[in-house]
Amino acid sequence: LPGMALTATVHDMTCWLTPEFHTAANIKADKRFAERILTRADGLISVSENTRQDAIRLLNIKPEKIVTIHSGVPPSFFDVTAADAGRVRARLNLDKPFILHVGTVEPRKNLDALLDAYLLLPESVRADVELVFAGPMGWAASTTSKRILSGLPGVRYLGYVPEKDLPGLTKAATVFAYPSLYEGFGFPVAQAMAAGVPLLTSNNSCLPEISGDSAVHVDPRSPAAIRDGLDKLLTSESLRAEKSAIGIAKAQEYRWDRCAESSWRFFEQFA
Repeated sequence: LPGMALTATVHDMTCWLTPEFHTAANIKADKRFAERILTRADGLISVSENTRQDAIRLLNIKPEKIVTIHSGVPPSFFDVTAADAGRVRARLNLDKPFILHVGTVEPRKNLDALLDAYLLLPESVRADVELVFAGPMGWAASTTSKRILSGLPGVRYLGYVPEKDLPGLTKAATVFAYPSLYEGFGFPVAQAMAAGVPLLTSNNSCLPEISGDSAVHVDPRSPAAIRDGLDKLLTSESLRAEKSAIGIAKAQEYRWDRCAESSWRFFEQFA
């Protein structure tokens, strides 16, 4: 309409970069949105600099039309306490230390490699720690879902966990593992940082940008590399403490008030 500005947010470019991990309907919807909105917008917000560069390259968007504004993490992840973690741990019968992954079970999350890595851990380490998956069963390959649900020793699947319990569950983890094959922002990573949980994540896409020095970064396509990273974190209390402190400090960048202030300044230019 005359006198009206069109803006939008770019969350990721996975339907272009990793179409094999999406349904045909997802790809069709994303490409229609790009054609009708993103390429015509007067201004765009990208949730990470990595996604911004992908959008410029893949959609031929002029760099001056798209800015990076990181997403925000709910205050409940910053404010979660050990007592909150204890209550969730008791409710879900999580008696042992555990490695946690949060997210929909889908191919891009690379959960087969995480399972392989866990099973490759030295028996002396694996005997004392569980691998816990939290999140709904999405469009994962049937082999992946069957493995997660098969009763492998030490592997727990919690299914969907209510939002109110996620901060406590995250805080209760010994290590948060997120070896995704591609992310636009990676909310679970930022949430784990805010909760002060040591982090293992991938060395690709936006994940080094979002996690900074708070994480052990690994090649997600190598179960051995994931295994080595997990082993390093699980066997070194001092490394976990170091990564936890760095993550808490880095996560201050992802408070919603900072996101809102930057977004307000972005929208003001169109007022």
